[in-house]
Amino acid sequence: MEFHKILIAIDKSQSAEKVAKSGLELAKQFNSEIALVTIIDESANESGDQPTAREIEDMRGHNLNHSQRQVIEKVFKDFPIKSFVEDGEPAQAIVKIAELWGADVIVMGTHGRKGLSHLIMGSVAEEVIRNSKKTMVVIPISEA
Repeated sequence: MEFHKILIAIDKSQSAEKVAKSGLELAKQFNSEIALVTIIDESANESGDQPTAREIEDMRGHNLNHSQRQVIEKVFKDFPIKSFVEDGEPAQAIVKIAELWGADVIVMGTHGRKGLSHLIMGSVAEEVIRNSKKTMVVIPISEA
């Protein structure tokens, strides 16, 4: 199997670096193009707080937040990448960008929640798996 285009979904959590590194390693193995996708979900962010109007406007202008820029600078250095910022529900937006860009594989993280926590919060990765025909690489992220 060849992976010519790898789409890496990152957010502003601390796990973004781990997910990015995993995607980069895969890209190096297959000499693939990389694109990062960040989703603007106005309904909530990782901490459950609503993003500020400034954060939303910055991201709409493709101005990634400080933590995402740090991930890009630290992980990808001189490796050329494309970057997408998309509005909407995260799983749907990731599937949409993967289709539009022609990704062969999607790399993303999951917290691996189970039980009531999973039922309440759901899983973006699980929804992407259900709704995309793309190959998925799901990176487990610990809840430290």
